[in-house]
Amino acid sequence: MSGQAASSSGRVVGLVLAAGSSRRFGADKRQALLPGGDTLLDTVLRTQRAVLQTVLVVTPLEDDFADQACRRHQALRVPCPQAAQGMGRSLAAGLLAAQALDPSPDAVLLALADMPGVQADTLVALLSRFHATGHAVMPVYLGGPGHPRVLPRGIWPALMALSGDEGARHAVDWRQAEKVDVSDAGVLLDVDTPQDLAALG
Repeated sequence: MSGQAASSSGRVVGLVLAAGSSRRFGADKRQALLPGGDTLLDTVLRTQRAVLQTVLVVTPLEDDFADQACRRHQALRVPCPQAAQGMGRSLAAGLLAAQALDPSPDAVLLALADMPGVQADTLVALLSRFHATGHAVMPVYLGGPGHPRVLPRGIWPALMALSGDEGARHAVDWRQAEKVDVSDAGVLLDVDTPQDLAALG
């Protein structure tokens, strides 16, 4: 499915958090190369744009690498001056940017820039469940809860109040969310260290 064809999926936009410090990796892991030769960030954005017409990418304030990646994939970069304060501020910045879109979306599909293994079919399944229920949605692989997740607009105010390294788990009761069983191990695999990256090969 092309990015243009994705308009049939309704008013859900992608929101990729890509403003982390990569301390455990030892370098900017978003630029790390996967076996196919693409960077982690390029891989995530390509998958997002295969399904969604609009994708927002939260980054540090000055970020030439992310700026170029967003241009390659026709994504919208959201500079976050408070990125160093943690994921909570990045999430809030992304939701504020989503809210300012015209028209404003009904939900965001929240993804992490260090999870390049998530498949496009998984995104489609999550969107389908959201459109059927209107509720928050999460993928489950072999009983384990994963990412990305669909965040309906109604829960954004609580998420915008997050700070530090608080993520959506601190403001959403995921026990009440819609759960979609998937055959995609990528929903559990994030790249925090060089060893994690090597394991993807």
